[in-house]
Amino acid sequence: MKQIENIDVSLSLGNILDKKQLCVLYLGIGVSCCFPLLTLVMLCIPQVEWDIQVSVLMGLGNIFSVALLSVFVFIKCKDSRLKKQIAVWLEDAIEVKGAYSKQIDEKRLGFQPKAIKIQVKFCLDGKSYKRESTAKVFGGMTGYVGCFNRYADKEINILYSQKHDEVLILKDN
Repeated sequence: MKQIENIDVSLSLGNILDKKQLCVLYLGIGVSCCFPLLTLVMLCIPQVEWDIQVSVLMGLGNIFSVALLSVFVFIKCKDSRLKKQIAVWLEDAIEVKGAYSKQIDEKRLGFQPKAIKIQVKFCLDGKSYKRESTAKVFGGMTGYVGCFNRYADKEINILYSQKHDEVLILKDN
């Protein structure tokens, strides 16, 4: 049960991309690479006439594609870093069934959907623990992430790493 594929969310780093999200990410990377390649092909064809409008459109399209590509690469690198960190946490993680996740607060960040902060309560070896979300997304507030919405006020199954004091929420809760 202690596999990265079974983990959905980390309280301190947020959510892991699932297979569908990774497919969309790779598709986005592929599409973002196509426009600059199209520009290079068009530059090699001598029959294409480059007037000012075509040059401006192709330039703006390339700038947009490269910017989009950098966002996709950033997301992929963040996901890879999260998976490496989770692999370290899994070394001493203990599965805890019947933990309770409670919504502490919610915020709306601009036009984004609501983001909530949660607190996970659980018992382990006769001791009671409470851990709050501390994940932060780009431009957001610490602890408030939209991926926690589906875990608010529910009984969940978690993995707890005592050595690193980290809570990982399992899928299929």
